[in-house]
Amino acid sequence: MRKLVLTSALIASLGVAGAADVAGAQPYYYHHHRYYRHYHCRYERHRNGAIGAIAGAIGGGLIGGALTHGRAGGTLLGAGAGALTGNALARGSTRC
Repeated sequence: MRKLVLTSALIASLGVAGAADVAGAQPYYYHHHRYYRHYHCRYERHRNGAIGAIAGAIGGGLIGGALTHGRAGGTLLGAGAGALTGNALARGSTRC
């Protein structure tokens, strides 16, 4: 009787260990997809930030020039502030 119980316990423990190993294994494409999604998201944020910075610089330069009647200092300050604002808004609106 003792041998039967020990053999049953051994077989059950091997079955549980095998099932845990199979359940924990994830295929290659799962890890590859996570890696690709992470870097694709970083690329999209960077790209959107660059586009937002350019658009913000143009808009800020136009507004700054209009407020200072075409003076270079106001145009440059407006372009700089617009670039920073456009970059922040575009990067923040990207959803991944």
